[in-house]
Amino acid sequence: MLWINLLKQIVMMLQSEISPKQIAAGAALGMIMGFTPAGCLHSYLLLVLILMVNVNIGSATLSAGIFALLGLLLDPLADKIGYYLLVRSDALTPFWTNLYNLPIVPFTRFNNTIVLGSFVISLILVIPVYIFALKFINLYRARWKDKVAQWKIMKLFKFTAAYNVYDKYQQ
Repeated sequence: MLWINLLKQIVMMLQSEISPKQIAAGAALGMIMGFTPAGCLHSYLLLVLILMVNVNIGSATLSAGIFALLGLLLDPLADKIGYYLLVRSDALTPFWTNLYNLPIVPFTRFNNTIVLGSFVISLILVIPVYIFALKFINLYRARWKDKVAQWKIMKLFKFTAAYNVYDKYQQ
């Protein structure tokens, strides 16, 4: 049932009149949030940014969930990147030491190899994810939006959405 609801939310978001840039920006910020492990200071700052900036919160949430699962698969790569940046790269050691001695920065947990590696991967991928999402949304709306709107399942989704609103106000 979760998968059906998730698919419903994705299709309804693509069918809506929400700006493609807002959806794509939400997907890109959600990707950063999904890749970096929870409990880090920058995760909370990113959540505040998502709530404050004019991006689609649904696409950010969906993207965070998808990329959190993908991030688990990329943890070995993130660990290698973080290990290289924290341990193997002697030129960066004074930088990490100074950063760690700052008052708030250690709460970002950058000294964890997986956290740092995941954050670096997400920074590398943020622009490609935004561009891919934007192109996909525009392509979907140009080619498939009208066809998908005619599907019987879409009419059922719209009916259940209308019923949910009706039911909400009846209580």
